[in-house]
Amino acid sequence: MTVSFIKDMSKIDASDICSDWQWLIDNQKEVILVSAIGDMFLLGNDNSIYWLETGTGDLTCVAENIEEFQNLLANEEVVDNWFLPGLIEQLIAHGITLNENQVYSFKTPPVLGGEYSLDNFEATDISVHFSISGQINKQIWDARDGTKVGNVSIE
Repeated sequence: MTVSFIKDMSKIDASDICSDWQWLIDNQKEVILVSAIGDMFLLGNDNSIYWLETGTGDLTCVAENIEEFQNLLANEEVVDNWFLPGLIEQLIAHGITLNENQVYSFKTPPVLGGEYSLDNFEATDISVHFSISGQINKQIWDARDGTKVGNVSIE
């Protein structure tokens, strides 16, 4: 069985999955890659590549240009960090597989204290995943580390 750690971009509505993240990614040109673990990589207006970690709300520049990004994708350590292939293989081994329109999503995101553990992931519709994670991260964006979060609302 071949395991894919990225989603087919031709089957993803990029404007839809970005809509609840515009508060953070409005300086990006386009989504270039969506990982099976529910993160996205974007081409910035400066032609750099940015990694949006949806579980933490971190947007990090990972490459100065597309060529550097493609070279990094050949590095096993980088791929392990960005795409979590070992975790995905464990999820599949435990019967948690994805449909074409799904990604692995946190039940409780790390930004709210969730862990990178098998029992904290579920297969979730791509649109739902990016909408909920974007809304949660926006609501707690100004909270300092260690701040208790009382209520988070999802529209």
